[in-house]
Amino acid sequence: MRLDIQCLRGIAILLVLLFHLFPDTVVNGFLGVDIFFVISGFLMAKIITKSKITKASDILFRRILPLYFLVIFGTVIMVHFYLGEYLWKNNNRYSLASLFLVTNQLVIHDQADYFNAFFTRTSSINAFLHLWSLSVEMQFYLLVPFIFLGLQMLEHNYLKLIAVSLITIFGCIAYLLVLEQFAFNFMLLRLWQFSASFVALFLANTEKLPNKNDLSKDSIFKFPFTKHDICTVSLATLGLCLLPQKLNVMILRPVVTMSTAIIISSEVENCQILSSKILGYIGDISYVLYLVHWPLIAMFPPYTVQNYMFLIVSIFLISIVLHHIYEQKYLTLDCKSITLLLSVLILGNGLLQISIRQQEFWKIDYPSDIQKIIDINKAELPFYWKHDPKRFECTEEKIGEKIPDNNVFGYGSCGHGNGNFSVMMIGNSFVMNLRSSIRTHFSNNYTNFRYISLADGYGLYADTPISHVSLDVSRKNVERYKPDVLFILGRHYASMKKALQEDDKLVQEMNENIKFYEKFVKKIYILDSLILFPLGFIDLFLQNVVHRPEILEGLHLNRMKADMEMKNVKKRFSMLKCTKCKISFSMKYLYDLA
Repeated sequence: MRLDIQCLRGIAILLVLLFHLFPDTVVNGFLGVDIFFVISGFLMAKIITKSKITKASDILFRRILPLYFLVIFGTVIMVHFYLGEYLWKNNNRYSLASLFLVTNQLVIHDQADYFNAFFTRTSSINAFLHLWSLSVEMQFYLLVPFIFLGLQMLEHNYLKLIAVSLITIFGCIAYLLVLEQFAFNFMLLRLWQFSASFVALFLANTEKLPNKNDLSKDSIFKFPFTKHDICTVSLATLGLCLLPQKLNVMILRPVVTMSTAIIISSEVENCQILSSKILGYIGDISYVLYLVHWPLIAMFPPYTVQNYMFLIVSIFLISIVLHHIYEQKYLTLDCKSITLLLSVLILGNGLLQISIRQQEFWKIDYPSDIQKIIDINKAELPFYWKHDPKRFECTEEKIGEKIPDNNVFGYGSCGHGNGNFSVMMIGNSFVMNLRSSIRTHFSNNYTNFRYISLADGYGLYADTPISHVSLDVSRKNVERYKPDVLFILGRHYASMKKALQEDDKLVQEMNENIKFYEKFVKKIYILDSLILFPLGFIDLFLQNVVHRPEILEGLHLNRMKADMEMKNVKKRFSMLKCTKCKISFSMKYLYDLA
């Protein structure tokens, strides 16, 4: 294995590791995965061009799967021995998807589901989330032989270089045009990064870049840069991933991808960074590091210096041990032995998946006094849900608009009150969360109470296809029912947090919608920018209450960071032009009419 490629692997895994350990500092470190994609594509392409396709399949089975299945097996056991029962269901789903190498597809599915989206966040304590990238790689390995079968029809390396360059360029354009969350996990839209490595392969074969010794003083045309120069610039470009300021990923991802491809194609031997024995060794254990690091970080999230030291030492120690006593050993096995090992691992994982779902062995045994409290709460919870009087005073209705059912969280009315004004709530899931509370504070002091709770329903603006539909439905309902009091309740997402522009379009759109609402209502209450906890925070809190109560202080939000996150949201609200509006942060302002 080339030392420069192993050093690149070392750089890639260190970026990923730093990103997962220090996500607020090494904010661009996730691009280490993109470096891995280019390296994997190059190695697979080189194997296929120099040997039979069966050799590439042998690499897949011999190099990747034995360690992959072992780590999944161990992680499943850790999840059920250490994590709370409320975290098992989601981890079980992802462990099963990982066994079938479709973790990325499950991530795509969950991201499209409002109520499952937080399972795809790093704060959800999902010990298998990192395996999405390996699923993408595995799916690529199944496709790459067919790609090279097509390339064999082209006789010259120059033609192959042009072909793979076109795949890379148009693939990159497609990636940039498609919804980022979907494109991020979808193999075909990641294909351009693997094909960038094909460019590196065929570029190296055509020997386009000169070495220093190749430059002649008498040359008619002197290429201004050597391989060493270009490699140095490309390495410096990869260094951008270490910047503490988040850069535009739509620009940085193609730059990092092409820089990696250039470094690989250059094959520079006298570069100090790419000839480092330490980086080379980290590259040797990079696969084990990648598999091992995330389950430990997810289950033991660091908050103190001691936590960080424990994690870093544990990650490297476990990785080194696994590399030397397991990975290096099975790589020397013959085909029959590897097949037997894989069969045992697959069978063991299958039996474990059945066991964790059916056997009482995995059930947590709590002390009798704790178990009594748990049983009482489980028994009372259905009672409180069924006997919530406010819940049954509201009637769900057909929305009567072309909007998918799973985007409608609630639509209807809550009976008639004794007051002389009507009330309507519009927004996203916050509407359903606050509906009963607001009605309680009104004490039936209204004639009619309506609510509209829609996915991406911000009420004031739209920044996605779904939010445009939700905004249109909200506007139509305000115009139809003409409520005296309108509540606009929503959680504000990325577009509102972006820097303000001159003649800011979002502010203009918000003012246009407020002007529209003012034609039909007498008073508008808008929920201001709430400080947001990470999605899935309650799981993180419960896990630490049970197992690590001493570090609970570390769960506090950083007030300065939280305020900075919402700074632009607050600025936009301050620029609203509304004579009938009350923009509030504190919930007490919402009940002035009660």
